[in-house]
Amino acid sequence: MIYPWQSENWLHAMRYLKDNRLTHAVLLNGPDAIGKLEFCRALMQRINCKHPTLEDHACGECKDCRLFLADTHPDVRILNVDDDEDVKTSEQIKVDDIRDINQFMTLSRQQGAYKVVCINRAETMNTNAANALLKTLEEPPEFSLLILVTHRVDALLPTVRSRCQTWKFNLPDREHALSWLNQQEQQVNWQNMLKLAGGRPLHALELQQSGLGEARAGYYQDLNQFLQGRSKVTKISAKHQDEPLARLVTWQQAWCADLIRCHYDNQPVTLENPDIRRSLHSLVGQVDLHLLFRFMDKLIELRRFSTAPLNKRLFIEDMLIRCQEVLEQPV
Repeated sequence: MIYPWQSENWLHAMRYLKDNRLTHAVLLNGPDAIGKLEFCRALMQRINCKHPTLEDHACGECKDCRLFLADTHPDVRILNVDDDEDVKTSEQIKVDDIRDINQFMTLSRQQGAYKVVCINRAETMNTNAANALLKTLEEPPEFSLLILVTHRVDALLPTVRSRCQTWKFNLPDREHALSWLNQQEQQVNWQNMLKLAGGRPLHALELQQSGLGEARAGYYQDLNQFLQGRSKVTKISAKHQDEPLARLVTWQQAWCADLIRCHYDNQPVTLENPDIRRSLHSLVGQVDLHLLFRFMDKLIELRRFSTAPLNKRLFIEDMLIRCQEVLEQPV
């Protein structure tokens, strides 16, 4: 499946395929939560499909398609996704993961026209893993395709990037995104939700369906009340203790990043949380940037400990008090 805003990308891919200009390694680069992984899946299925449609999509009915859709195709591997309990996204792709991929690529094809591997969130490869991947990139087996998916191309080794054919994916235009979102669920203020999601429609849908949009907005409202001295830290920790701590830390990190943007630019073009722009601007004159950066460093440390068996309320209270101390210091 591809999304409506990916039609040009699909035509581009099909031209490469039909003209035999598809290289052994392709890098899908663009913002997160716009459907790059879904596009990759559609491409993987299409490449091995025996009877593609007139619109150049996989038929979904041939043996290769059925195997692919059942996640049992012997010539296909997808690394670092959340499909089931056995395959999860990870904080870091390690060298053993890539060695398994390298070994898989050397095996003879059993069913499909190509051996195809997708590495999702390729930016999470550590240095050893990236260097191990170079072996396959430099000496690709015949009839093989490696697809790397990333939203942070700058985090990939230059030696990896230079050996891939890069396909750029942009944020969908607002009309395409809103049209698609309205088809998923009506009577939702998708304009605000899409703005909150930074123009990323899949993220907007996730925020709406999971209730995270409301939870996140509630946390920022409570944070603002606390920083203004209108709410107690114990009340906030009690209210948000059921949220995963890692999520709360991520929200706090995004708040800090936006506050820094507002400090340097009165009307920043990009904010992770555009709906709290007013409250951020009200704090700009009260913050010491040096202390704010130190607080962000502390949040990175807290993020590492957020999955440990900790007292959640004390964790939240410590984080909020540290944030308050940043604003209490004289500028």
